[in-house]
Amino acid sequence: MANIYLILVVLFVVSLAIRSGYELLKEAGKVNPESKLIFAFIFTTMCTLWACWFGLCPLDPSPVNLPDPVRWSGFALFVVGMILAIGALLQLRGLENIDHLVTNGLFTRIRHPMYTGFTLWILGWSTYHGAIASLAVGLVGIANILYWRRLEDLRLLTRYGDTYHQYLQTTWF
Repeated sequence: MANIYLILVVLFVVSLAIRSGYELLKEAGKVNPESKLIFAFIFTTMCTLWACWFGLCPLDPSPVNLPDPVRWSGFALFVVGMILAIGALLQLRGLENIDHLVTNGLFTRIRHPMYTGFTLWILGWSTYHGAIASLAVGLVGIANILYWRRLEDLRLLTRYGDTYHQYLQTTWF
């Protein structure tokens, strides 16, 4: 069990590094975000990342026995995160190369509902399982999500200028 857990941790962290490296290369103009091959690779990497995350928490080597209301609150966070992430995906109808600024629906109040959803997945799933070691690993994931969000905000500010700046003032995260 410990070996599987360690493998999942390594895959999770490597997937985060690949996605962050992709974001850096995209920012530097050294990778074409419209490439279907690159998209397929990054999409597979993100699927691996999330599959690892959902496997980590139930296998946590140092679980904490949390009271049921706390555990179920974690599960509720996880469900809200799923709704936000999947809802944003459906609303955007894509993951990359969205050619317009989306400010309606879920995006009316939350700038990055997909990233918000991912963050809630991490917090909620680890809480539901009382997975303290996994939560520590998940915090690395949340730091990466915050980094990706920052890069996206900068790209959108560059592309949409004052329109995006005004949108920043009226939305959260």
